[in-house]
Amino acid sequence: MQRKIVSLASINIDEVYHVPHIVKPGETLSSTHRQQNAGGKGANASVAAARAGGHVSIVGKIGKDGIWVRDLLASSGANTDQITVLDDTATGHAIIQVDKNGENSIVLFPGANYQINEEDARRAFAQYGTGDWLLLTNETTGVDEAIRQARSCGMQILWNPAPMPADMMSANRPVDLVDILVVNETELLHLAQQFDNIDLCEGSDERYAKIAQQIIELFGTHAIIVTLGSEGSVGLVRRASTNSHEVRLGNQDKSPSKDEIVVIRMKCAPIKKEQIQDTTAAGDTWVGYFAAELARLQNGSPESVGSLASITPAMVEHAMSFATYASGITVTRLGAFPSIPIRHEVEAFFKSKELP
Repeated sequence: MQRKIVSLASINIDEVYHVPHIVKPGETLSSTHRQQNAGGKGANASVAAARAGGHVSIVGKIGKDGIWVRDLLASSGANTDQITVLDDTATGHAIIQVDKNGENSIVLFPGANYQINEEDARRAFAQYGTGDWLLLTNETTGVDEAIRQARSCGMQILWNPAPMPADMMSANRPVDLVDILVVNETELLHLAQQFDNIDLCEGSDERYAKIAQQIIELFGTHAIIVTLGSEGSVGLVRRASTNSHEVRLGNQDKSPSKDEIVVIRMKCAPIKKEQIQDTTAAGDTWVGYFAAELARLQNGSPESVGSLASITPAMVEHAMSFATYASGITVTRLGAFPSIPIRHEVEAFFKSKELP
């Protein structure tokens, strides 16, 4: 069964300014270079998933000023039939500073991204069913209802809840309906801090894994992935595995059981510091490639047919590794869409460990 991916996507026009350092409060700083690119966390992840070979459809809204962005999304291989052009609202915009080390700072204007509603999700999900994937971030409206509708359709849900609001849990967000959460270390801490009963494990060598384990147990999520920048990533998945990269939290002598939490640790791709140019779309590339690769693995797995319990640690580990190499290429290039590699480049890098 071909697993389809529907992306509830933020779509932005990025104004990128290259600066010696990120501007400080009260400081006026001259930019050395300016670019206008297509972007948005959801759009970036959608492009990555499509370039990875995924069957991707995008649900989103833009203004007339963003029609060229929609055309670029289509040229990436994604289906854009469900992107609506609004007459009276501008496309979302992002002001991005990129410093000499490739680090960035971003200011968002949501624009048309905040016009997505319950009806948009209802129309979109009419074409999808059991085992298909919903991919979404927190840069649009309609997220909670989209998750609930996707679950009612039997879809699998991968949520990258970024940007992470300080009051995310106060509105009863449906985290318990999500199959896979993908967060960075800052977002993980922000989420954990919203619960009095979660130990933040300060000073622990296993801090992020231990916090993620508490969250996965709290919500019953199938998997949580924490991306750690230059430190790689750590994934926690339900069910045991004997893979050499994996360890089990708790009693190491305990026999494998269905409910055990398997920890997968992944190093960064072999990128030298001097090769890094721009980290803007690195996380989004990781998410899109991870989703597409996981869907591809499920397509070829006999135990996956009609089953949401087929997300095995081995599948997650491979998808994490492949996504790591994809985002490794991304940071060596400028811009958002232009930096996202196509599948054969990632396959070559994954095999040779040499940048394409």
